[in-house]
Amino acid sequence: MFKLLTTRTATRAQIKSRLIQNAFESTASTAPIEQVPRFVTYEYFLARTTNMSLPVYLEVKKNKAVKHTLLQRIEGDISKLRQELSDELGISPSKIKVKPPRAIKITGDHTEAICEWLTAKGF
Repeated sequence: MFKLLTTRTATRAQIKSRLIQNAFESTASTAPIEQVPRFVTYEYFLARTTNMSLPVYLEVKKNKAVKHTLLQRIEGDISKLRQELSDELGISPSKIKVKPPRAIKITGDHTEAICEWLTAKGF
C-alpha cells in the first residue's frame, strides 16, 4: 500500500480505491453468522445526542449539596425503564421520578452506573 501511495504514477482514484479496500478488509467480520449478536428490542429507547453520547446528565444545585441524575430523550414505555432501573441498579423507586415529556429524574449521582448499564444493554 505504501509503495502505491508514494509513487507519482498512482492516480487519485487508485489511491482512493486502495484505501477503501483496506478499510473494508480491516473491519470485515470473520465470525460465523450464528455467532453474530442479534438485536434486542425493548419497550423503550434512548436516542443518542448529536455527539453520539448517551443522554445521561448530572444536575447539581444548592452549592453542590443536591445532585440529580437526568435521563432525557426517552421514547416508548418510560415506566418500564423506571422499573428496570429500580430492579437492576438497586435504586429506590421513590427516588426515580418521571418528568414530562420524555425524561426521568433520579435523586443522587448515578451517571456512571446508568451509562455502564445502558451500554451493556446495547444503547
